[in-house]
Amino acid sequence: MGSQKNFFYDYFDGQIIKEETQNYKLFKVMLLCLFSLAGLFCVLMGFCNIAIFALLELGMIWNFYVKLNNPISVVFCVLVSTIYFAIASFYMVYSHALIYMGFYIPFQMFATTKTYYGGDFVQIRKEMNDGSQIVFISLVFFASAVFYMFDYGFGSMFRVLDATSAACLVASAVLRNERYKDYYYFRVIALILSISLWITVAVEFRNYSLLLIAAMYLSYLIFDVGTAIEQKLTYENEYMQIVKRYKEIENKKVVDEKLKTYSKSKKSK
Repeated sequence: MGSQKNFFYDYFDGQIIKEETQNYKLFKVMLLCLFSLAGLFCVLMGFCNIAIFALLELGMIWNFYVKLNNPISVVFCVLVSTIYFAIASFYMVYSHALIYMGFYIPFQMFATTKTYYGGDFVQIRKEMNDGSQIVFISLVFFASAVFYMFDYGFGSMFRVLDATSAACLVASAVLRNERYKDYYYFRVIALILSISLWITVAVEFRNYSLLLIAAMYLSYLIFDVGTAIEQKLTYENEYMQIVKRYKEIENKKVVDEKLKTYSKSKKSK
């Protein structure tokens, strides 16, 4: 089974394409509706302004529905990044402001040039080896230090959370684009730190409308966990189907060979 598994990994280049299941589609709709209703309630009650609500809505649509290499994603990226940059800069969350304007927009433009095979989502199955993991983690620590000094230079009050979450967000974006499943580890850390960051900012400035930004990251976290589970189940089901088909082909070859041998033996008599 091990050699067959390696064969299928090589053959599919570490990815499995699958149409989204009905349960997964329902999961996305329910998640979007739940957080949208919560945001709308906050707006109607005067707890937050339209800009933060727009950021929540656009951010969820961008993350939940727009494919990574779809040109429309650039439009959503620019809108989300512009709003986020304005809010983050005002509240001294400088590293986040920097990566949204200086990293996400050009990176999203680059992602549209990537070619993915058909299907609704691309399975993330490639694995980094131990050496590359060490190098990548070291680079994340280095990026965190750079962001920390950047925040320090501008006098941010949220240097540690801002710097480390920004570095992990950048790392997860790179891994997602290259289809490495290590993406999920960095993504979860980045989202938890980002949630903690905006809760801290909201408490520090006593502006609890900023909790809606923390809610946006919470929706991302739930979505990514659900997607990871969906893709794991999809891979296992798809893999078993491929193995079954492979065995059927091999068995047919064996039967054909036996029939040829039998026919030859009958002719020789």
